[in-house]
Amino acid sequence: MERINLFRYKKPILKLSSFLALTFALLLPVLAMRFTLEFYKRSMIDSIYSSHGRIIEKYRITRSVPLPSVLSTLDAINSQLVQTSKRLQTQIDYLESHIKSFNERMEPLGSILRNLQTNDRSRVVLREFVYGDSVKIVLYELYDPSMAKTSDQLEKVLINLGYKVTKSSEHDAPMAFLGKRISSVSMEGKR
Repeated sequence: MERINLFRYKKPILKLSSFLALTFALLLPVLAMRFTLEFYKRSMIDSIYSSHGRIIEKYRITRSVPLPSVLSTLDAINSQLVQTSKRLQTQIDYLESHIKSFNERMEPLGSILRNLQTNDRSRVVLREFVYGDSVKIVLYELYDPSMAKTSDQLEKVLINLGYKVTKSSEHDAPMAFLGKRISSVSMEGKR
């Protein structure tokens, strides 16, 4: 026959084995989480070491060093890299402004040289070309009289660029066997 206790106010008693089982059941997730986090931390450190080995060798970072000293070393390296980045950005800004001012100074020269390109109807030979604050051009031109002269087009370009142009034609003679004319023109432009 089974024994049944029908007493209402009986206090439940926890056995030692039940207490240890419950304690173990409560501590098991905490220990599992700790070991999981430790394993995750180690695997992350190993992956960082494997992917960034050259940087770690260069700055002599070892795995045995405690984490706070590694973090301070990384902060020092980061601040050094930020300073280097700022210095390089300053140099880049300086070079960009230099290139921009150089392009602005050379744009008139490009317009002049594009106008001096030889076409099928006329030939231009430069005798003297000085480009600086002022422009001086002395050229010989073999041109078709029915077409506009390159020297006239060049004069318009210089005027459009803001130069005050003085032009003189030293020689202009026909060439009967080609049906063209030859001229010698000198012009000077000042701002």
